[in-house]
Amino acid sequence: MATTLSTDLYTPEVWADLSQSKFAGKAIVATSPAVLVDDQLVGQPGDTVNFPKWMNMSEMQDLAETDVLVPEKLKQSNSQATIKEAGKAAEWSDKAKLTGIGNVQDEAIRQFGILSARKVDADLIAAATAVVAGGITYADGTAATSSAPLSLTATGGLTWANIVKAGLLFGDDFDPTEFAGLYIPSVASEVMLNDDKFIQAAQTAQGNSLINTGLLGTKNGLRVFMTNRLANNKAVLLKNNSLGLMYKRRPIVEQDRDILARTTVVATNMHYAVKRLADDGVVDITLAAGA
Repeated sequence: MATTLSTDLYTPEVWADLSQSKFAGKAIVATSPAVLVDDQLVGQPGDTVNFPKWMNMSEMQDLAETDVLVPEKLKQSNSQATIKEAGKAAEWSDKAKLTGIGNVQDEAIRQFGILSARKVDADLIAAATAVVAGGITYADGTAATSSAPLSLTATGGLTWANIVKAGLLFGDDFDPTEFAGLYIPSVASEVMLNDDKFIQAAQTAQGNSLINTGLLGTKNGLRVFMTNRLANNKAVLLKNNSLGLMYKRRPIVEQDRDILARTTVVATNMHYAVKRLADDGVVDITLAAGA
């Protein structure tokens, strides 16, 4: 445990206005249409979330006049996620609060909000790209199968040709309007920004929208977002509602006093589950150097 003491802060006569440290990225994935957010777990018992889904029926068949239709079963599959808890705490002495510059409590709470968003984003990306052996079960007793996203190795980076390849993985189901976007790490942005087919956000009507945090622009009809919650050699293409975020309890902030030590503790925690809802709604892209 570490307590903030007066010696950890600067005194007013030495420094001018207090500036806030910058975080490299906030909530980008969690606030996008890729994520279906739900609070139905609040107040419900249990630590496991089930995500049931209807399975597709087979294609229609040609019929002769005397053919008799054979009914086909509607089936369901199911995948699971475990509810997890994440949190952070800070502590400071009364002297630190009284003699240091700035409001240490307000700053702690400000950072809690950003760190919570970054944590959820990181977990959503991990869920998007996870391969889970036996992750899908079936109501009719069929043997469980693995759950995995679509995947692509983009040799040479996120070139026009590679983005087209990513779209082709969806076959005739590729419609840019049904996609939340392409999410890339900052190190991959140079190739993107220097492509003459890339349209920067400032040139689009969506460029100044608060909804589109992290929006770089569009390419091949897809919105492109930048987030360093991704590894440097990874990118993901996400369809709308391809990921799920279910809160058991949204982030809360609590405060406590130790009157003997004359310190204050403020802490935050949240309980939630994340899951890839559609294996065919995510492309896990590995960025590889060109030959």
